[in-house]
Amino acid sequence: MKVIEEEEQHQIPKKCKSPMHVVKEWIPICEEELKPTEGLEFANLEECENFYKSYAHFVGFSIRKSSSKKTNEGVHKYKYFVCSKQGFRQSSTSVKSSRKVKLTREGCNAMVGFKRVNNGKYVP
Repeated sequence: MKVIEEEEQHQIPKKCKSPMHVVKEWIPICEEELKPTEGLEFANLEECENFYKSYAHFVGFSIRKSSSKKTNEGVHKYKYFVCSKQGFRQSSTSVKSSRKVKLTREGCNAMVGFKRVNNGKYVP
């Protein structure tokens, strides 16, 4: 078993060729103020996205926007951001031949959800 050096602790695990060998749980080591924790508040969803994007960049992955839920007035009630490699692509059932595309989805489960609270701010 390899001993991890101090500077290597925040690096992501080596990629596997098969999605069947995806790491089930991986908790990155980083500074506490970068981690999404209870008690944080953000004025808008742009601040939420920038916060999670900086956390993800520091620990070694990229993010994309995922699902959301809006109120009848069109205000986001919930918004989720996930790892850009979250999930798996659906295989095409069409007969039409298409060019080969590199697999970019590997089943990563890293995500955060933000909820709008009564004071109009968003919390993780």
